[in-house]
This record gives sequence, structure tokens and C-alpha cells, in this order.
Amino acid sequence: MGILKREVGEVELIPVAKGIIARWWIVVVAGLLGTIAMWSQESDLSTTPSITAVSRVYESRDETSLLSVVGIDPATINPLPSFDNQILQVQEQANREKIAQEIGTDVEVTITRSEQRFSLLNTAEGDGKTKFTFLSVGTPTYTFNCSDSDAGTCHTAIDAYVAALSKVRKDSIVTGMQRVKSMLSTIAQGGSLSAQEKVAGIDAALPLITGELALLATTEEQFGGTITSVKKSTYGFGFVAGALIGFLIALQLTIIDKRVRSLSQLTKYVEQADVLGHITSKTASLQHVAAAVVARAQQSSQSIISLIPATESEDSTIISQQLNEITRGLGVTITAQKPIASLNAEDLIAEDTASIVIATTKKSRANEITDTWLVLQSAHRTVLGSILVDAQR
Repeated sequence: MGILKREVGEVELIPVAKGIIARWWIVVVAGLLGTIAMWSQESDLSTTPSITAVSRVYESRDETSLLSVVGIDPATINPLPSFDNQILQVQEQANREKIAQEIGTDVEVTITRSEQRFSLLNTAEGDGKTKFTFLSVGTPTYTFNCSDSDAGTCHTAIDAYVAALSKVRKDSIVTGMQRVKSMLSTIAQGGSLSAQEKVAGIDAALPLITGELALLATTEEQFGGTITSVKKSTYGFGFVAGALIGFLIALQLTIIDKRVRSLSQLTKYVEQADVLGHITSKTASLQHVAAAVVARAQQSSQSIISLIPATESEDSTIISQQLNEITRGLGVTITAQKPIASLNAEDLIAEDTASIVIATTKKSRANEITDTWLVLQSAHRTVLGSILVDAQR
């Protein structure tokens, strides 16, 4: 009798399947990690874009054109500040902070004014001469641009800036008209009926000046996110792929795991004839192992047998007591002994009893079983065989 000397390379399906089942959590965790990986790769897909750009175009009204009714050229009304400088005034830092305080959020709004266009008219005159005239064409427009994660915030901010610009336009036009009125009033004091008429016309036009801007168009563009929902199949693929990887990991761990899980695995490390049985939760298994131990003891002319655990953390006291209750009536006494790692040289030499190596399922490793057996044989201890005991009985 002795330990098995040959290496066995075959893989048994049932123990491997049990090992994978025991590591089921690896498959689940890997599947969840695969799902999280798919989510992280498609995190830019959502139902809410990250940025929304809002643009509004407004048309400015030429409110000084009414003065032409009383013979005043609207071009003589010079707003102060000028229309271009009005934008700078509205976008000045102090005014931005004031608007941000009013609307409750600090959102940047940019304002641009379209360049004035001109048309060139040529008129043929006598003697082969041509007269060229430049006329302004079209009405300038104002464009308000804003970008934010919430389109509603941009609309609120643009409303505030439009109101601020309208007020500045009104004040500047009124200031320009007041300056022209002041000059005409001086002339009217000399008795000029035309000047008096023009002053009256300015007085009538002043209440009509509002600086109002007429909305022409509104556009919204979304950036950063795509209005697309992530398909469930994507997450399903991530879970299946992760679970497959987890299964392969569990399979690899099971194959390289040298812990004994069945009698067939135990026979890989000791001779099949030296396996005395498997003690499970069934009462009959204890009787069968006791019979095998008594038979082996009688064959070797031994009456006292000590059980030595192969695993250092295991204790054979309970097993020895249960077996001894059966075997002592048959002339064999079974005692418990400390694990081989706890035995010193004196213990090994002094003990004159036969020994049986106890392997525990899912705990005892191949090297622990073979090392225990070799130590006992080297100390010239009689080793009757090995017993496999379930960890949970």
C-alpha cells in the first residue's frame, strides 16, 4: 500500500461541474461587469442632449422714419450710443451680472448685428454722363446666441437680453431725437413755422419710440448627446459576454484547483485499494467505512487506529468517536490525533498505532494528502488507508 506515483491528466466532468456550480458568483459578477462595460461605452447615448444651442434672429424697426412726415430726414437722428455700441453696452460685465441676478442663472448670450447693405443706382444724364447713387437696402437684424444644457434657460436669458437691448435702443433714439428737437426749438423761437412744425412732429413721435425688436426666427441645435435610446439587446450582449468570460474563469479555477471533492479524485493521489470509503450525511456511509476499517485492521493485525487529518485546520475527534462506537465492539479502537503539521518527531516515533489519513471534501488539497502519507511512511508508521469525509455532514 502507498500513495499513487503516476500523474493523471484526465478531467472528470462531474467534479468539474460541481466546482463551477460552487463558483456561480463569478459568472454572475462577470455578467454584471459586462453589462456595466456596455453602459460605459454607450453612456453618450441618452434622451437628453448634453448641450442645446439656441439662436434667435430679431429685426430692428426704423422708428425714426415717422419724422419724414414733417420733413425731417431720419438720417439726421443719430442715436447715442450708436447701434453698434449699444451691443457693447448690453454685453458689458456689469450689465451681464445684473441680468444674471434677475434671471437667477449666469448664462452667456452673444449678440451680433448684421452689416448694413447698400445698393448702387446709376442714372443716365445728358451729354453721356451717368449719375451714381448709394441707397441703403434692407433692415439690420440682431442675432442672439446661447448654449446650455437646458434650452429653457437659454430662452429665459435671451428674453432678458432682448429686453435690455430694446431699452438701450429706445433711450439712444430718444436722446438723438431730443438733440434734434433742441436745435429746431432754437430755430422755432425765431418765428420759423417749419421749425415749429418739426418740433411738434418730434413731440408726437417721442411717445411712439419703444426700441422694440421683432422676432424673425428661432433655431435649436443639440450637441453632445444623441436622441437615441440604448437597446436592451446591447445590455443583453454585455451580460452574456461577461457571463461567458466568468464561466471560463470558473472553469479554469476548477481545473487548477487541487482540492479533493470526490472519491474518484482521491484515487488520483492514493492507490484505489487504499481508499476505505466516503463518510457523508447518510448513517449507512459511517457503517460502511467502519466495516472497511475493521477489515483493514484485522488484515494488518492492528487493534488501535489513529485518525490523522491531512488538513491542518481540521479535527478528527468527532469522526473518531462515531467510528469507535461501531468498531470497539468488533475489537478495534479508533482514536483522534492532531494534524500531521502539528506532530513533532517525538509524537511520530512514540506513537505505535496504525494510522488512517482523513481527507475533507472541498478543503483537503492533493499536496496535503500526499505529504501526510509520505511523512507517516517515512516515520515507519503503518498507514492503513485514507477516508474521505464531507465538510458539511
